Amino acid sequence: MRTYVLFSLLLASTLSLDAIADQTTPDSPGLTQVEIAGKQLSLSNENGRCVLNRAGDPPVKMDMQWPCRFSENKQLNVRIEDYRQSLVLMVERSVPMPAPSRDCLTDLQAVRLFKGQLEIAPSMRISACGPGLWDQKMFIWQFD
Repeated sequence: MRTYVLFSLLLASTLSLDAIADQTTPDSPGLTQVEIAGKQLSLSNENGRCVLNRAGDPPVKMDMQWPCRFSENKQLNVRIEDYRQSLVLMVERSVPMPAPSRDCLTDLQAVRLFKGQLEIAPSMRISACGPGLWDQKMFIWQFD
């Protein structure tokens, strides 16, 4: 009986440690810095909100909570779409839905650099888990 109890306790503690190890920390969301057209862009946390920063410009509050990140390409770098003489990148935030669901709620918000000015598209919410390799239309449709 004692062996069974000890084995059960050992198994339970191992499973608990595995669950903790699989969790991502809100302080390390992924890609939060990029250089675009010679300017450094970064994402930061301001009172639980995602904020886009660019040197020389006031911070821009994004329509999503922290943690957020820039979308990535297949090489795990920030994905930048070159479209109609502008550069477009995506800010995203993905949160798993409660069990038993395996889906996520993901907020996406495109940012365009056009003629030296940053333009922020309205955010959209989708039911898919990020980070994802989103279709180019997800980046550009709001600027078409």
